Amino acid sequence: MCLALPMRITAIDGDLASIAAEGLEQRASLALVPEAKVGDYVLVHAGYAISVIDEEEANETYALLAELAEAAEREDAGDRRGETGEGLAADGAAEGA
Repeated sequence: MCLALPMRITAIDGDLASIAAEGLEQRASLALVPEAKVGDYVLVHAGYAISVIDEEEANETYALLAELAEAAEREDAGDRRGETGEGLAADGAAEGA
């Protein structure tokens, strides 16, 4: 599975951009989106900005990624609870009630 993340361009030096999102800063090539400018949001995959997107789309993507992270944390917590046996008695008691 491939994933492109929205990041905001903070500076441009030739065809390389400094980009930032959620406290992460890095550089990406703008070769595929030469029209991009400072302040734009771009989808970044494998070190390349592959498209320019608007701020609303970037924020929607951030929200969806946060939801996925929360769901993964809940699933992971549930797996850990099952490994230790915690909650099993309560689950069984609820079934017998």
